[in-house]
Amino acid sequence: MGGRKPDWAIAALLLLVAPGLALVLPAPSSDTRELLSWGLHPALSTPKQPPLMQWMGFLVMRLAWPTTFWCALLTQALNAAGLFYVYKTFRLWASEAEAALMTLLLTGAVYFLAAPVPFALNADILQFPFWAAMLFYALAAFETGKRRYWAGLALAFALAFYAKYTVALLVVALAAASLAVPAYRRVWRDRRFYLTAAAGALLIAPHLLAARSSGAVAHATGTLLLNGGLPYRLHNLSELALGFLAYLAPAWLFLAAAGVRREWRGAPDPAPAAQFVRTTAAAALVLLLILVLGFGFKYPSRYDSPFLFLAWLAAASYVRFDPARLAGARLWLMWAVGGFAVALLVGGWIVYGVFTLHPRQQEPLVRAAQILESEWRARYACGPAYVMGDFWSAYGLGISMVPPAPGVHLIEMEGDPGYDPALLARKGAILVYRDHIDAREAHAVFPDLDLRSPHWLTLPFARTLSAKAMMTYEYVFIPPKGC
Repeated sequence: MGGRKPDWAIAALLLLVAPGLALVLPAPSSDTRELLSWGLHPALSTPKQPPLMQWMGFLVMRLAWPTTFWCALLTQALNAAGLFYVYKTFRLWASEAEAALMTLLLTGAVYFLAAPVPFALNADILQFPFWAAMLFYALAAFETGKRRYWAGLALAFALAFYAKYTVALLVVALAAASLAVPAYRRVWRDRRFYLTAAAGALLIAPHLLAARSSGAVAHATGTLLLNGGLPYRLHNLSELALGFLAYLAPAWLFLAAAGVRREWRGAPDPAPAAQFVRTTAAAALVLLLILVLGFGFKYPSRYDSPFLFLAWLAAASYVRFDPARLAGARLWLMWAVGGFAVALLVGGWIVYGVFTLHPRQQEPLVRAAQILESEWRARYACGPAYVMGDFWSAYGLGISMVPPAPGVHLIEMEGDPGYDPALLARKGAILVYRDHIDAREAHAVFPDLDLRSPHWLTLPFARTLSAKAMMTYEYVFIPPKGC
Protein backbone atom coordinates (compact mmCIF):
# COMPACT_ATOMS: atom_id res chain seq x y z
CA MET A 1 0.00 0.00 0.00
CA GLY A 2 1.56 3.39 0.77
CA GLY A 3 2.49 4.39 -2.77
CA ARG A 4 1.32 1.08 -4.27
CA LYS A 5 -1.83 2.24 -6.03
CA PRO A 6 -2.99 -1.21 -7.25
CA ASP A 7 -2.89 -2.52 -3.68
CA TRP A 8 -4.94 0.41 -2.41
CA ALA A 9 -7.47 -0.10 -5.20
CA ILE A 10 -7.85 -3.80 -4.42
CA ALA A 11 -8.15 -3.11 -0.70
CA ALA A 12 -10.89 -0.56 -1.39
CA LEU A 13 -12.79 -3.09 -3.52
CA LEU A 14 -12.45 -5.72 -0.78
CA LEU A 15 -13.93 -3.32 1.75
CA LEU A 16 -16.95 -2.86 -0.52
CA VAL A 17 -17.90 -6.53 -0.22
CA ALA A 18 -19.75 -5.99 3.08
CA PRO A 19 -21.87 -3.08 1.76
CA GLY A 20 -22.47 -5.24 -1.30
CA LEU A 21 -23.78 -8.08 0.85
CA ALA A 22 -25.94 -5.54 2.66
CA LEU A 23 -27.89 -4.99 -0.54
CA VAL A 24 -29.65 -8.33 0.06
CA LEU A 25 -29.55 -8.01 3.86
CA PRO A 26 -31.04 -4.53 4.32
CA ALA A 27 -32.38 -4.76 7.88
CA PRO A 28 -29.83 -3.91 10.59
CA SER A 29 -28.92 -6.62 13.05
CA SER A 30 -29.50 -6.49 16.80
CA ASP A 31 -26.85 -4.12 18.22
CA THR A 32 -27.05 -1.96 15.13
CA ARG A 33 -30.80 -1.40 15.53
CA GLU A 34 -30.29 -0.45 19.14
CA LEU A 35 -27.46 2.02 18.50
CA LEU A 36 -29.40 3.65 15.65
CA SER A 37 -32.41 4.14 17.91
CA TRP A 38 -30.26 5.45 20.74
CA GLY A 39 -28.57 7.75 18.23
CA LEU A 40 -31.79 9.77 18.14
CA HIS A 41 -30.80 11.01 21.62
CA PRO A 42 -26.97 11.19 21.72
CA ALA A 43 -25.42 11.47 25.14
CA LEU A 44 -22.09 11.02 26.94
CA SER A 45 -23.00 7.52 28.10
CA THR A 46 -25.53 4.77 27.44
CA PRO A 47 -27.10 2.18 29.73
CA LYS A 48 -24.81 -0.52 28.32
CA GLN A 49 -21.70 0.94 26.71
CA PRO A 50 -19.64 4.07 26.28
CA PRO A 51 -21.32 6.31 23.73
CA LEU A 52 -19.27 6.07 20.52
CA MET A 53 -21.59 3.57 18.86
CA GLN A 54 -24.53 5.80 19.77
CA TRP A 55 -22.76 8.75 18.15
CA MET A 56 -22.23 6.68 15.01
CA GLY A 57 -25.94 5.93 15.07
CA PHE A 58 -26.62 9.66 15.29
CA LEU A 59 -24.54 10.26 12.14
CA VAL A 60 -26.40 7.58 10.19
CA MET A 61 -29.83 8.76 11.34
CA ARG A 62 -29.02 12.38 10.44
CA LEU A 63 -27.04 11.94 7.22
CA ALA A 64 -28.22 8.67 5.65
CA TRP A 65 -30.84 5.97 6.14
CA PRO A 66 -30.99 3.30 8.88
CA THR A 67 -30.21 0.29 6.71
CA THR A 68 -27.38 -2.21 6.87
CA PHE A 69 -25.82 -0.71 3.72
CA TRP A 70 -25.13 2.70 5.21
CA CYS A 71 -24.04 1.28 8.55
CA ALA A 72 -21.68 -1.17 6.85
CA LEU A 73 -20.32 1.59 4.61
CA LEU A 74 -19.46 3.78 7.61
CA THR A 75 -18.00 0.76 9.39
CA GLN A 76 -15.76 0.05 6.41
CA ALA A 77 -14.62 3.66 6.22
CA LEU A 78 -13.44 3.31 9.82
CA ASN A 79 -11.90 -0.08 9.09
CA ALA A 80 -10.03 1.44 6.15
CA ALA A 81 -8.45 3.92 8.56
CA GLY A 82 -7.55 1.07 10.91
CA LEU A 83 -5.97 -0.95 8.10
CA PHE A 84 -3.94 2.11 7.10
CA TYR A 85 -2.52 2.21 10.63
CA VAL A 86 -1.80 -1.52 10.42
CA TYR A 87 0.17 -0.85 7.23
CA LYS A 88 2.03 2.03 8.86
CA THR A 89 2.94 -0.23 11.77
CA PHE A 90 4.22 -2.92 9.39
CA ARG A 91 6.39 -0.29 7.71
CA LEU A 92 8.28 0.27 10.95
CA TRP A 93 10.15 -2.96 10.21
CA ALA A 94 9.04 -4.37 6.85
CA SER A 95 9.56 -3.23 3.28
CA GLU A 96 6.81 -1.38 1.47
CA ALA A 97 5.99 -4.42 -0.68
CA GLU A 98 5.84 -6.83 2.28
CA ALA A 99 3.78 -4.45 4.40
CA ALA A 100 1.34 -3.89 1.56
CA LEU A 101 0.93 -7.62 0.90
CA MET A 102 0.41 -8.57 4.54
CA THR A 103 -2.11 -5.75 5.01
CA LEU A 104 -3.93 -6.84 1.86
CA LEU A 105 -4.17 -10.41 3.18
CA LEU A 106 -5.68 -9.06 6.40
CA THR A 107 -8.17 -6.96 4.42
CA GLY A 108 -9.30 -10.12 2.65
CA ALA A 109 -10.09 -11.92 5.91
CA VAL A 110 -13.69 -12.83 6.73
CA TYR A 111 -13.77 -10.23 9.50
CA PHE A 112 -13.37 -7.36 7.05
CA LEU A 113 -15.32 -8.92 4.18
CA ALA A 114 -18.45 -10.09 6.00
CA ALA A 115 -18.52 -9.28 9.72
CA PRO A 116 -19.45 -5.61 9.14
CA VAL A 117 -22.88 -6.83 7.99
CA PRO A 118 -24.10 -8.36 11.29
CA PHE A 119 -21.82 -6.25 13.50
CA ALA A 120 -22.09 -2.87 11.78
CA LEU A 121 -21.01 -0.01 14.06
CA ASN A 122 -21.33 -2.05 17.24
CA ALA A 123 -18.94 -1.44 20.11
CA ASP A 124 -16.76 -4.44 19.28
CA ILE A 125 -16.03 -3.59 15.66
CA LEU A 126 -15.57 0.12 16.47
CA GLN A 127 -12.54 -0.69 18.62
CA PHE A 128 -10.32 -1.88 15.77
CA PRO A 129 -9.40 1.43 14.06
CA PHE A 130 -8.62 3.16 17.34
CA TRP A 131 -6.59 0.26 18.74
CA ALA A 132 -4.63 0.16 15.50
CA ALA A 133 -4.04 3.91 15.74
CA MET A 134 -2.96 3.59 19.38
CA LEU A 135 -0.38 0.94 18.54
CA PHE A 136 1.10 2.95 15.69
CA TYR A 137 1.13 6.26 17.54
CA ALA A 138 2.66 4.63 20.62
CA LEU A 139 5.51 3.18 18.58
CA ALA A 140 5.99 6.37 16.58
CA ALA A 141 5.97 8.53 19.71
CA PHE A 142 8.35 6.21 21.56
CA GLU A 143 10.77 6.17 18.65
CA THR A 144 10.68 9.80 17.49
CA GLY A 145 9.28 11.77 20.43
CA LYS A 146 7.34 14.02 18.04
CA ARG A 147 4.46 15.90 19.57
CA ARG A 148 1.99 14.97 16.84
CA TYR A 149 2.41 11.29 17.66
CA TRP A 150 1.93 11.85 21.39
CA ALA A 151 -1.20 13.87 20.60
CA GLY A 152 -2.42 11.13 18.25
CA LEU A 153 -1.90 8.55 20.98
CA ALA A 154 -3.98 10.50 23.49
CA LEU A 155 -6.80 11.05 20.99
CA ALA A 156 -6.79 7.43 19.77
CA PHE A 157 -6.95 6.20 23.37
CA ALA A 158 -9.90 8.45 24.15
CA LEU A 159 -11.82 7.30 21.07
CA ALA A 160 -11.05 3.65 21.88
CA PHE A 161 -12.29 4.21 25.43
CA TYR A 162 -15.48 5.83 24.14
CA ALA A 163 -15.96 2.68 22.04
CA LYS A 164 -15.48 0.10 24.80
CA TYR A 165 -13.70 -0.25 28.13
CA THR A 166 -11.70 -3.22 26.83
CA VAL A 167 -9.05 -0.72 25.74
CA ALA A 168 -7.74 -0.99 29.31
CA LEU A 169 -6.20 -4.32 28.25
CA LEU A 170 -4.31 -2.64 25.40
CA VAL A 171 -3.07 0.13 27.69
CA VAL A 172 -1.63 -2.43 30.12
CA ALA A 173 -0.17 -4.47 27.25
CA LEU A 174 1.51 -1.40 25.74
CA ALA A 175 2.95 -0.47 29.13
CA ALA A 176 4.25 -4.02 29.63
CA ALA A 177 5.85 -4.04 26.17
CA SER A 178 7.55 -0.69 26.78
CA LEU A 179 9.19 -2.21 29.87
CA ALA A 180 10.01 -5.55 28.27
CA VAL A 181 11.69 -4.18 25.12
CA PRO A 182 14.90 -2.36 26.17
CA ALA A 183 14.78 0.14 23.31
CA TYR A 184 11.59 1.70 24.70
CA ARG A 185 12.20 1.76 28.45
CA ARG A 186 13.40 5.33 28.18
CA VAL A 187 9.84 6.56 27.60
CA TRP A 188 9.16 6.14 31.32
CA ARG A 189 11.62 9.00 31.87
CA ASP A 190 9.99 11.22 29.24
CA ARG A 191 7.61 13.84 30.63
CA ARG A 192 5.62 13.73 27.39
CA PHE A 193 4.62 10.17 28.30
CA TYR A 194 2.90 11.45 31.45
CA LEU A 195 1.45 14.51 29.74
CA THR A 196 -0.12 12.17 27.16
CA ALA A 197 -1.57 10.02 29.92
CA ALA A 198 -3.01 13.12 31.59
CA ALA A 199 -4.48 14.34 28.28
CA GLY A 200 -6.10 10.96 27.71
CA ALA A 201 -7.60 10.99 31.19
CA LEU A 202 -8.93 14.49 30.62
CA LEU A 203 -10.56 13.47 27.34
CA ILE A 204 -12.44 10.55 28.90
CA ALA A 205 -13.46 12.44 32.03
CA PRO A 206 -16.82 13.65 30.62
CA HIS A 207 -17.90 10.08 30.00
CA LEU A 208 -16.70 8.87 33.39
CA LEU A 209 -18.78 11.55 35.07
CA ALA A 210 -21.85 10.66 32.99
CA ALA A 211 -21.34 6.92 33.49
CA ARG A 212 -21.83 7.21 37.24
CA SER A 213 -25.59 7.26 36.69
CA SER A 214 -25.97 5.62 33.27
CA GLY A 215 -25.43 1.96 34.12
CA ALA A 216 -22.60 1.46 31.61
CA VAL A 217 -20.02 0.44 34.21
CA ALA A 218 -22.46 -1.93 35.90
CA HIS A 219 -23.26 -3.51 32.55
CA ALA A 220 -19.54 -4.01 31.87
CA THR A 221 -18.87 -5.65 35.23
CA GLY A 222 -21.98 -7.74 34.76
CA THR A 223 -20.21 -9.65 31.98
CA LEU A 224 -17.98 -11.26 34.63
CA LEU A 225 -19.37 -14.46 36.14
CA LEU A 226 -17.00 -15.31 38.97
CA ASN A 227 -18.95 -18.42 39.98
CA GLY A 228 -19.14 -19.78 36.43
CA GLY A 229 -18.08 -23.42 36.32
CA LEU A 230 -15.33 -24.99 34.26
CA PRO A 231 -17.60 -25.89 31.28
CA TYR A 232 -18.75 -22.27 31.11
CA ARG A 233 -15.19 -20.98 31.10
CA LEU A 234 -14.05 -23.52 28.53
CA HIS A 235 -16.96 -22.57 26.28
CA ASN A 236 -15.86 -18.93 26.40
CA LEU A 237 -12.30 -20.03 25.67
CA SER A 238 -13.52 -21.96 22.62
CA GLU A 239 -15.35 -18.83 21.41
CA LEU A 240 -12.13 -16.84 21.77
CA ALA A 241 -10.18 -19.40 19.74
CA LEU A 242 -12.94 -19.70 17.15
CA GLY A 243 -12.78 -15.99 16.43
CA PHE A 244 -9.04 -16.04 15.74
CA LEU A 245 -9.42 -18.99 13.38
CA ALA A 246 -12.67 -18.14 11.59
CA TYR A 247 -12.49 -14.37 11.33
CA LEU A 248 -8.92 -14.38 10.02
CA ALA A 249 -9.73 -17.03 7.40
CA PRO A 250 -8.71 -17.30 4.61
CA ALA A 251 -5.69 -15.09 5.42
CA TRP A 252 -4.11 -17.86 7.53
CA LEU A 253 -4.63 -20.39 4.71
CA PHE A 254 -3.20 -18.17 1.99
CA LEU A 255 -0.17 -17.32 4.12
CA ALA A 256 0.38 -21.01 4.89
CA ALA A 257 0.13 -21.84 1.18
CA ALA A 258 2.80 -19.24 0.42
CA GLY A 259 4.97 -20.88 3.07
CA VAL A 260 4.49 -24.31 1.48
CA ARG A 261 5.58 -22.74 -1.82
CA ARG A 262 8.70 -21.51 0.04
CA GLU A 263 7.99 -17.90 -0.79
CA TRP A 264 8.79 -16.88 2.77
CA ARG A 265 10.72 -18.26 5.70
CA GLY A 266 9.96 -18.03 9.38
CA ALA A 267 12.31 -15.88 11.44
CA PRO A 268 11.52 -13.28 14.10
CA ASP A 269 12.30 -9.81 12.86
CA PRO A 270 14.90 -8.32 15.22
CA ALA A 271 13.66 -4.73 14.84
CA PRO A 272 12.61 -3.19 18.18
CA ALA A 273 9.20 -2.28 16.70
CA ALA A 274 8.56 -5.92 15.78
CA GLN A 275 9.62 -7.04 19.26
CA PHE A 276 7.28 -4.45 20.74
CA VAL A 277 4.34 -5.67 18.66
CA ARG A 278 4.97 -9.31 19.56
CA THR A 279 5.18 -8.44 23.24
CA THR A 280 2.08 -6.27 23.13
CA ALA A 281 0.08 -9.02 21.42
CA ALA A 282 1.28 -11.65 23.88
CA ALA A 283 0.51 -9.46 26.89
CA ALA A 284 -2.96 -8.60 25.59
CA LEU A 285 -3.73 -12.28 25.00
CA VAL A 286 -2.54 -13.24 28.48
CA LEU A 287 -4.72 -10.54 30.03
CA LEU A 288 -7.67 -11.71 27.95
CA LEU A 289 -7.15 -15.32 29.05
CA ILE A 290 -7.03 -14.19 32.69
CA LEU A 291 -10.39 -12.45 32.21
CA VAL A 292 -11.98 -15.42 30.45
CA LEU A 293 -10.61 -18.26 32.56
CA GLY A 294 -9.99 -16.47 35.84
CA PHE A 295 -12.90 -14.06 36.09
CA GLY A 296 -15.51 -15.86 34.01
CA PHE A 297 -15.72 -13.16 31.32
CA LYS A 298 -18.69 -13.96 29.08
CA TYR A 299 -17.01 -14.03 25.69
CA PRO A 300 -18.75 -14.40 22.32
CA SER A 301 -16.33 -14.70 19.41
CA ARG A 302 -17.15 -11.22 18.08
CA TYR A 303 -15.25 -9.77 21.05
CA ASP A 304 -12.05 -10.84 19.27
CA SER A 305 -12.41 -7.79 17.01
CA PRO A 306 -9.59 -5.58 18.34
CA PHE A 307 -7.29 -8.53 19.06
CA LEU A 308 -7.29 -9.93 15.52
CA PHE A 309 -4.95 -7.35 14.02
CA LEU A 310 -2.57 -7.74 16.96
CA ALA A 311 -2.36 -11.48 16.32
CA TRP A 312 -1.82 -10.89 12.60
CA LEU A 313 0.88 -8.27 13.15
CA ALA A 314 2.65 -10.50 15.66
CA ALA A 315 2.52 -13.52 13.35
CA ALA A 316 3.62 -11.42 10.38
CA SER A 317 6.70 -10.26 12.27
CA TYR A 318 7.97 -13.85 11.84
CA VAL A 319 7.39 -13.85 8.07
CA ARG A 320 10.35 -12.93 5.85
CA PHE A 321 9.48 -13.05 2.15
CA ASP A 322 12.16 -14.05 -0.34
CA PRO A 323 12.82 -10.80 -2.28
CA ALA A 324 13.34 -12.79 -5.48
CA ARG A 325 9.91 -14.43 -5.15
CA LEU A 326 7.92 -11.60 -3.58
CA ALA A 327 6.52 -10.26 -6.86
CA GLY A 328 5.22 -13.67 -7.89
CA ALA A 329 3.77 -14.33 -4.43
CA ARG A 330 2.05 -10.96 -4.47
CA LEU A 331 0.43 -11.69 -7.84
CA TRP A 332 -1.13 -15.04 -6.98
CA LEU A 333 -2.13 -13.95 -3.47
CA MET A 334 -3.92 -10.90 -4.86
CA TRP A 335 -5.85 -13.14 -7.26
CA ALA A 336 -6.63 -15.60 -4.46
CA VAL A 337 -7.90 -12.93 -2.08
CA GLY A 338 -9.89 -11.23 -4.82
CA GLY A 339 -11.39 -14.53 -5.96
CA PHE A 340 -12.46 -15.43 -2.45
CA ALA A 341 -14.07 -12.02 -1.98
CA VAL A 342 -16.00 -12.25 -5.25
CA ALA A 343 -17.15 -15.78 -4.42
CA LEU A 344 -18.33 -14.61 -1.00
CA LEU A 345 -20.24 -11.67 -2.46
CA VAL A 346 -21.88 -13.57 -5.31
CA GLY A 347 -22.58 -16.55 -3.08
CA GLY A 348 -24.26 -14.31 -0.51
CA TRP A 349 -26.44 -12.71 -3.18
CA ILE A 350 -27.51 -16.10 -4.53
CA VAL A 351 -28.11 -17.79 -1.19
CA TYR A 352 -30.05 -14.98 0.46
CA GLY A 353 -31.50 -13.48 -2.69
CA VAL A 354 -32.88 -16.71 -4.12
CA PHE A 355 -32.74 -19.86 -2.01
CA THR A 356 -33.28 -18.86 1.59
CA LEU A 357 -33.92 -15.89 3.84
CA HIS A 358 -32.42 -14.27 6.89
CA PRO A 359 -35.09 -13.92 9.61
CA ARG A 360 -33.45 -10.81 11.06
CA GLN A 361 -31.63 -9.00 8.29
CA GLN A 362 -34.30 -9.47 5.64
CA GLU A 363 -37.11 -8.45 7.94
CA PRO A 364 -39.55 -6.16 6.02
CA LEU A 365 -38.98 -3.23 8.37
CA VAL A 366 -39.55 -0.39 5.91
CA ARG A 367 -42.83 -1.74 4.53
CA ALA A 368 -44.13 -2.68 7.97
CA ALA A 369 -43.23 0.75 9.37
CA GLN A 370 -45.03 2.46 6.47
CA ILE A 371 -48.22 0.47 7.10
CA LEU A 372 -48.17 1.09 10.85
CA GLU A 373 -47.53 4.80 10.31
CA SER A 374 -50.37 5.07 7.81
CA GLU A 375 -52.81 3.38 10.16
CA TRP A 376 -51.71 5.51 13.12
CA ARG A 377 -52.04 8.79 11.21
CA ALA A 378 -55.49 7.83 10.00
CA ARG A 379 -56.57 7.70 13.65
CA TYR A 380 -54.53 10.31 15.52
CA ALA A 381 -53.30 13.85 14.90
CA CYS A 382 -49.95 13.43 16.69
CA GLY A 383 -47.43 10.80 17.70
CA PRO A 384 -46.46 8.11 18.12
CA ALA A 385 -43.87 9.10 20.67
CA TYR A 386 -42.36 5.61 20.71
CA VAL A 387 -42.46 2.19 19.18
CA MET A 388 -42.46 -0.25 22.09
CA GLY A 389 -42.24 -4.00 22.36
CA ASP A 390 -39.65 -6.73 21.92
CA PHE A 391 -36.05 -5.81 21.19
CA TRP A 392 -36.14 -6.49 17.45
CA SER A 393 -39.49 -4.89 16.67
CA ALA A 394 -39.23 -1.81 18.88
CA TYR A 395 -35.84 -0.71 17.59
CA GLY A 396 -36.19 -1.94 14.02
CA LEU A 397 -39.62 -0.51 13.28
CA GLY A 398 -39.01 2.72 15.19
CA ILE A 399 -35.92 3.70 13.20
CA SER A 400 -37.69 2.78 9.93
CA MET A 401 -40.49 5.32 10.36
CA VAL A 402 -40.48 8.79 8.82
CA PRO A 403 -39.65 10.69 10.91
CA PRO A 404 -38.08 7.98 13.06
CA ALA A 405 -39.64 7.20 16.44
CA PRO A 406 -37.40 6.06 19.30
CA GLY A 407 -37.67 2.37 20.06
CA VAL A 408 -38.27 1.23 23.63
CA HIS A 409 -37.56 -2.35 24.63
CA LEU A 410 -40.20 -2.95 27.27
CA ILE A 411 -38.06 -4.88 29.73
CA GLU A 412 -35.34 -2.19 29.58
CA MET A 413 -37.48 0.89 29.17
CA GLU A 414 -36.32 2.82 32.23
CA GLY A 415 -32.77 2.90 30.90
CA ASP A 416 -33.63 3.76 27.29
CA PRO A 417 -32.16 7.11 26.22
CA GLY A 418 -34.87 9.62 25.50
CA TYR A 419 -37.67 7.73 27.26
CA ASP A 420 -40.11 10.16 28.90
CA PRO A 421 -43.35 8.89 30.52
CA ALA A 422 -44.97 12.30 30.07
CA LEU A 423 -44.22 12.24 26.34
CA LEU A 424 -45.63 8.73 26.13
CA ALA A 425 -48.88 9.85 27.76
CA ARG A 426 -49.15 12.90 25.53
CA LYS A 427 -48.34 11.34 22.14
CA GLY A 428 -49.01 7.64 22.65
CA ALA A 429 -47.10 4.68 21.27
CA ILE A 430 -47.30 1.60 19.09
CA LEU A 431 -46.83 -1.64 21.01
CA VAL A 432 -45.63 -4.30 18.58
CA TYR A 433 -44.07 -7.75 18.81
CA ARG A 434 -42.81 -10.29 16.34
CA ASP A 435 -45.35 -13.12 16.13
CA HIS A 436 -47.28 -12.49 19.38
CA ILE A 437 -47.44 -9.81 22.05
CA ASP A 438 -45.96 -10.96 25.33
CA ALA A 439 -48.91 -10.18 27.59
CA ARG A 440 -46.87 -10.60 30.76
CA GLU A 441 -44.31 -8.02 29.65
CA ALA A 442 -46.97 -5.64 28.35
CA HIS A 443 -49.13 -5.77 31.47
CA ALA A 444 -46.10 -5.32 33.72
CA VAL A 445 -45.76 -1.84 32.18
CA PHE A 446 -49.37 -1.12 31.18
CA PRO A 447 -51.62 -3.01 33.64
CA ASP A 448 -54.85 -1.68 32.10
CA LEU A 449 -53.92 -2.18 28.45
CA ASP A 450 -56.61 -4.06 26.54
CA LEU A 451 -54.99 -6.90 24.57
CA ARG A 452 -58.20 -8.72 23.69
CA SER A 453 -58.38 -7.38 20.13
CA PRO A 454 -54.86 -6.96 18.75
CA HIS A 455 -54.06 -6.33 15.10
CA TRP A 456 -51.85 -8.48 12.86
CA LEU A 457 -49.62 -7.57 9.97
CA THR A 458 -48.11 -10.29 7.76
CA LEU A 459 -45.59 -9.48 5.05
CA PRO A 460 -43.05 -11.28 2.84
CA PHE A 461 -39.40 -10.92 3.75
CA ALA A 462 -37.40 -8.25 1.91
CA ARG A 463 -34.86 -8.67 -0.92
CA THR A 464 -35.38 -12.40 -1.39
CA LEU A 465 -37.28 -14.60 -3.81
CA SER A 466 -37.60 -17.29 -1.16
CA ALA A 467 -41.11 -17.85 0.14
CA LYS A 468 -40.14 -20.23 2.93
CA ALA A 469 -41.76 -18.01 5.57
CA MET A 470 -43.64 -14.78 6.17
CA MET A 471 -43.06 -12.12 8.80
CA THR A 472 -45.96 -11.51 11.20
CA TYR A 473 -46.29 -8.70 13.72
CA GLU A 474 -48.95 -8.41 16.41
CA TYR A 475 -49.64 -4.88 17.62
CA VAL A 476 -51.95 -2.51 19.47
CA PHE A 477 -52.04 1.27 19.66
CA ILE A 478 -51.64 3.13 22.94
CA PRO A 479 -53.71 6.25 22.15
CA PRO A 480 -52.26 9.72 22.69
CA LYS A 481 -53.91 11.98 25.27
CA GLY A 482 -52.46 15.32 24.22
CA CYS A 483 -53.24 15.73 20.51
